[in-house]
Amino acid sequence: MPQDTRPQSLDFLKRDPTPVVPEPARGTEADQLPQAVIDRLMRLDGVDGVWIEREPDGHRVVVLHYSRPGPAAHLPSQVLDMPTRVVGHEPIRALKR
Repeated sequence: MPQDTRPQSLDFLKRDPTPVVPEPARGTEADQLPQAVIDRLMRLDGVDGVWIEREPDGHRVVVLHYSRPGPAAHLPSQVLDMPTRVVGHEPIRALKR
């Protein structure tokens, strides 16, 4: 009797593939500020955006979008033991198309 020489199935995935960008591990620091802290920062004059970013070295920084030109000396230099970075210094405007 001749042997079966057909190739085996190309369906080599026996389970779902591993995601390329894994979800953050549970129980670690989330890159999210408590809502009360966000609310307090958003009440500061000129602040119209608040978020957390990671620096290239992995450290977290609180980013404050400041919509006024000029100095922002009244903004905190740290929030929850994380340094802040002020960006913007100009109003946010919608693009006209």
